[in-house]
Amino acid sequence: MRTRTFVLAVSAALAALLGAAMPATAQTAAEFYRGRQMRFLTGYGPGTGYDLYMRVVQRYIGRHIPGNPNVLPENMPGAGGLVMTNYLYNIAPRDGSAIGLPSRNLLTDPLFGNDLAKFDALKFNWIGSISSDTSTCLGWRAAGATSAEVALSREIKIAGHGPLTDSAIFPRVMNALIGTKFKVYNGYTDSGAVSLAMEQGEVEGYCSFTLASVRSARPEWLTKNQVAIMFQMGLKKHRDLPDVPNALDLAKDDASRQALTLVFGAGKMGRPVAAPPGVPADRVAVLRKAFDETMQDPEFLAEAKKLNIDIDGPTNGAAVEALLKQLYATPKEVVDRVTELRNRQD
Repeated sequence: MRTRTFVLAVSAALAALLGAAMPATAQTAAEFYRGRQMRFLTGYGPGTGYDLYMRVVQRYIGRHIPGNPNVLPENMPGAGGLVMTNYLYNIAPRDGSAIGLPSRNLLTDPLFGNDLAKFDALKFNWIGSISSDTSTCLGWRAAGATSAEVALSREIKIAGHGPLTDSAIFPRVMNALIGTKFKVYNGYTDSGAVSLAMEQGEVEGYCSFTLASVRSARPEWLTKNQVAIMFQMGLKKHRDLPDVPNALDLAKDDASRQALTLVFGAGKMGRPVAAPPGVPADRVAVLRKAFDETMQDPEFLAEAKKLNIDIDGPTNGAAVEALLKQLYATPKEVVDRVTELRNRQD
């Protein structure tokens, strides 16, 4: 009896030790997300384009995540979206409870030596992209800025926000690589100020608005034929702009084409959604699946249409990763050339 008791006691002790040494059974995604408050961040203020896209996805994606967490919108504006992007990469929890909508145009900043960009774009966990945007170069018809031919033949006054914003970089790069004659006037605070300046005749054009933004924010410009789309700027032509020249197609050599691809390539990511590095792989997979399902959700698509939000060509997380790898593989001499053009102050 004593032997049997001793054996049972030792067995119980060993079982306890083994149990303590073995990790607890991992939570399923449903167990992790059930009853959880989940955060969806954007680096811009309420009412901006990124905010509108973030909020319409935020209202639906929780339905497609196991456990149905309550997804809360959060605005974290600052430094053109850089504050939020740095936060998402370095500070946000790495457990799948926080995702963000970073500015696509910031994601190549580390390539160009921006020391304030404290992130590695290739190490984010990319969930997907809501839309594939096509940037446009608009001309005000009443000012005679009506076509690519005009932009290649005479100076056109273009509104810009600041030297290192796309509104200044795009026309500067096009001047150098395809021969346009844009003259950028910086200092306009946002696209609303630019719109007013164009309508009042202060400037003749603007090279930053995406087609989706024009359709949602200034639809009368198109319906009343007030603007001409002189150029589109993307890796390929937008399906609705078959007759508008793509700046990339006007590149004079391979080096120029590579440079324009680097400058305009981020637009293909449109509105990319990311989770921080280090999120467990199973939760990344759950978030990617939920995102893909949201993009097919009839109620989501109906609300997006009602809000004039263009859900054009949503892409999955793997496609976003592949595009970033392509951009980061650009030869150093091309990156140096683009960096020089970006940093010009003329």
